[in-house]
Amino acid sequence: MGLSRRNPGPALSFLSQSTLTDGLCVVVGSADNTCALPAGADPVTFLGVVKREDGSSAASGDTVDLITSGIYPLVASAAISRGDKLAIAGTSGKVKTSAIGAGTNSFIVGIALEAAAADGERVAAMILPHLMQG
Repeated sequence: MGLSRRNPGPALSFLSQSTLTDGLCVVVGSADNTCALPAGADPVTFLGVVKREDGSSAASGDTVDLITSGIYPLVASAAISRGDKLAIAGTSGKVKTSAIGAGTNSFIVGIALEAAAADGERVAAMILPHLMQG
């Protein structure tokens, strides 16, 4: 499983505006140098992945480290296959397989390096943020 696959790029520090745990994807917060869980379904922005390897949660106002590149275990919202392009799954900060329809945009967080069978499982992913059009 993905917890052993860690080779993150440099960590950047931000103030949290949400309660956050390791492996969740966040977006730019409402103030400078802040991050938060997405506010709407299928966001088309991405700031980074929360790094809290000790298993603790970050409360709103806490400083958190964000990973913006490299390999890191993300939290799946459903089954994911190895090689899938991953997008943020609504307001949870978890990831799902991107299903890009013709003429629509999807923000891709990265590519799954392994499979996940169910919601809550960790999946190692190569963090490669980019916008993709179907």
